[in-house]
Amino acid sequence: MRTSRTLGMFLLASLLGTGTEALASPGASSPAAERPLRILLTSDDGINASGLRLLRDTLCAAGHQVTVVAPSADRSGSSGALGLNLYLRATRSEFSCGGTPGEAWAITGSPSDSVLFGLSAVLGDVPPDLVVSGMNSGQNVGRAVNHSGTVGAAVTAAEEGVPSLAVSISIHMQDASTGFSQTGAAAPHAAAFVKELIAQLRETARPGEPLLPGRVALNVNYPVVLDAEGKFDPALVQPPRVTSVGHAEVVRPRYYRVDANGIYYSAGHICGLDIQCAPETQQDADTTALEQGAISITPLAVDGSARPGQGWLNSRLRRP
Repeated sequence: MRTSRTLGMFLLASLLGTGTEALASPGASSPAAERPLRILLTSDDGINASGLRLLRDTLCAAGHQVTVVAPSADRSGSSGALGLNLYLRATRSEFSCGGTPGEAWAITGSPSDSVLFGLSAVLGDVPPDLVVSGMNSGQNVGRAVNHSGTVGAAVTAAEEGVPSLAVSISIHMQDASTGFSQTGAAAPHAAAFVKELIAQLRETARPGEPLLPGRVALNVNYPVVLDAEGKFDPALVQPPRVTSVGHAEVVRPRYYRVDANGIYYSAGHICGLDIQCAPETQQDADTTALEQGAISITPLAVDGSARPGQGWLNSRLRRP
């Protein structure tokens, strides 16, 4: 993967809104850099999802203190849904995190429920340094961003003032005949990228300040790029781009009547595979970056304000 450290530093300085002065001393000490990060990890694919477990083990191996709180079953497409005025079952277990016990909680709720439960009932008065949601199997870009439970969990954390990442690995239409097996092949490389991204966030954080600006989440989508033999090739993955949420669709549900009693089946058709969906019309879109084999990083300001540093960063990314 041709992702230069210099590019990453420019990218993160822009996201943090610090400008080039933050690059003068990238190793500057900060509380986040002096100790392991406390990370709350969740996933809309459920607590037993392979992407969550791989990312958990990668972050633990990097020395972070990881706590897992996730739905007990797949809750994909649940956006930021919350369970209100109902009973939730929470089941605690442990896992090995770098040789020390880590807590894992499975709850009968949504990804956003998991984040709020983790912040209040599990971690209590000491919030984590970072919430990470993922890794999701399948991209969360374009119109899917509004419906994604992966993104919804990260947005919920940002609303609570906690820096957050949503992480997804794309599927490639040419890999459909294998059941999108190459998404799994890309997963260790995506996890390694997330580990490096977090490390760069630590290095560019000003002393005493959080890893990201207030009420900002990052939506990270890692591409699956195939070689001539249809295999994922990490060397073909392009460096990260700062993108905006696109207008194109990823999945288009269609409803099929089953019987005369009002029973319908909702089928999630994949755009570009079995049906045509709305095309991309947004400039610098996340969908376009993925199609071109680049890692997409989309800042999401949950209060509706403009993204920090977009113009400054894009002017540098356009350099040859």
